[in-house]
Amino acid sequence: MPDIKRMYTSMGASDFRQGLPEVFRQFPIWNPKPDPHYALIKPEELQGMLKQVDTATATAIQKDYDYLENELMPMFRDRDFRAKEEQNRYRKYQLYFMGLAASATFIGSLQVIVIDRANWVSFFAFLEMFVALLTTYVATVQGNESPLQRWLLHRRRAESLRREYFRYLANVEPYDTLNPPQRRRLLSNRAADINRGVYLDELEQG
Repeated sequence: MPDIKRMYTSMGASDFRQGLPEVFRQFPIWNPKPDPHYALIKPEELQGMLKQVDTATATAIQKDYDYLENELMPMFRDRDFRAKEEQNRYRKYQLYFMGLAASATFIGSLQVIVIDRANWVSFFAFLEMFVALLTTYVATVQGNESPLQRWLLHRRRAESLRREYFRYLANVEPYDTLNPPQRRRLLSNRAADINRGVYLDELEQG
């Protein structure tokens, strides 16, 4: 059987944090790397599944799997990885803000301790002003780059491509009534539309 959990993860997911509390598992991955071989269903898992069906069905599924690997998976890997990059960037900004807030609080407490020493008060006041300026800079950069919005954009497209992948492999609507060339052409068109931000299900429902 395929790894069901893997079907709903991204290529940036890692198992080394699985035993840690949830708060640590949500920390950003500081240098995520794309996986050019990431698969929603591993080839060895597919082969195990194909052994349970007749030869004609296994051949048809294998052809569909190979076509998806060439036609849809490059777009999925790209969107999935870009979503992971933006997710990490967004979480890094949150850590920066928390660190700057903690620094400002700490510096303010030191000012209270040295309140009777004018030179030290001025020094810590300068540090606090520097932290405030740095916070403003980080907030401005985050606002201009909008990693949260880009994260959501790429994630939505990746998940739509993931759904299309399993629709095609399972041969369900809209692929179930078409011959092989028509199915492949429809898959290519729908995947390309999703990749550029056209969500077909919404258009069909509208």
